[in-house]
Amino acid sequence: MTTLGERIKTLRKRKGLTLQALAGDQLTKGMLSLIENNKANPSMESLSYIAEQLDIDRNELLESMPTHELRSLLEKIEKLYTKELLSDELIAKYKNIVQILKPYLEQLPFRYESARLFEIYGYCSYHSKQHGWEEVLKKAEEIYESLHMINQSADLHIFKAMMAFTEHRYKEALTSIQASRKTFEERTGVLDPLKKLDFDYYESILYSAIGDGENAKRLMEEAIQYSKEHQVFYRIDALYRLAGFQAMLEEDVVRKDYYISKLHLFADFTDDDEVSAFADAIEVHYLNSFAHDYHAALALIDENLAKYPEDKIFMFTLEKGKALYGLGQFEEALVWLQKHELWEFLHHPYDLSLHYEKDAYMALIYLELGDKVLAIKHATIAKDLIKSMPDFPYKTFILAVHKKVMA
Repeated sequence: MTTLGERIKTLRKRKGLTLQALAGDQLTKGMLSLIENNKANPSMESLSYIAEQLDIDRNELLESMPTHELRSLLEKIEKLYTKELLSDELIAKYKNIVQILKPYLEQLPFRYESARLFEIYGYCSYHSKQHGWEEVLKKAEEIYESLHMINQSADLHIFKAMMAFTEHRYKEALTSIQASRKTFEERTGVLDPLKKLDFDYYESILYSAIGDGENAKRLMEEAIQYSKEHQVFYRIDALYRLAGFQAMLEEDVVRKDYYISKLHLFADFTDDDEVSAFADAIEVHYLNSFAHDYHAALALIDENLAKYPEDKIFMFTLEKGKALYGLGQFEEALVWLQKHELWEFLHHPYDLSLHYEKDAYMALIYLELGDKVLAIKHATIAKDLIKSMPDFPYKTFILAVHKKVMA
């Protein structure tokens, strides 16, 4: 099966064109040579230009894979590809998908199926930390745009914005997603309900990430109300989680309890134990850090640790250490705090700030046990970690601990 570069070279020679003649005024002779020798991949714009110069349809350059084979490949990849909470197992699966798709990238025609394969390849490449995902996602977007597939194109815009989020460039991510939202609202007039909820959800996450609780709360509540009015419950559990946590930070117990009860109802309806665990995680954190009801916190923690003994997502091991510290059981608390590990796929400042409390509590425990050196070490670690985070209560707590230890 010939490569794209080989097909371009064959057609150029068949037309009697030199490299310079085909390159014209939009490509360099050197770049065209690289493309023909499969050392560079043309953008869709360059590909369209080359096809125009050759007086053929662009698909003639790309259409090297029969339709039935293309559809069969997409069906196979869709069965393998899943969107879940990232884990080592999922990353391994993504690497496998990249290896399967890589040989086909230059053979894909200008069709929806190809765009979807480019999209999946780009996502999997990014999450498994492999090169080349930017150009592949660009090809997916160009096909979606040409086919007027607005929702699919919007998904790519959201993904790019959230890449900045995972790299902790929160303000940049917020600006990016707001610009994308404006683009699609102007283009369509009214966003598709699911896409509107996507933009609401991610924008509210990013507002909370920069410490703008007011706008985060506004968008969350608007999205929840919109879901109720239109009977579209897409992302509703995620919105309840975020709204419940935001209410807890504002020490609005009534709103916090309301959203936790909604999460439990949703968990019962969908038979999803993890949603219930998220609700319990918010309540546990409230009991430890705001109500200081350590006995109630421990009971709820132990109930969940029986189900999730290797938990990294809900932070129950961290919360158990905090509860035991609150009860004066310092040595046992230290054991549980040392068990807690930061899940590498957590990126929101809420999650990171919660995790950074670990060293502050360890500092307090070492201070109680009379080990000033280790107390200073862990208080300094916590202070250094929290300094780039917004001014949440966790930052105030960690800085106060550092001041106490250093006194």
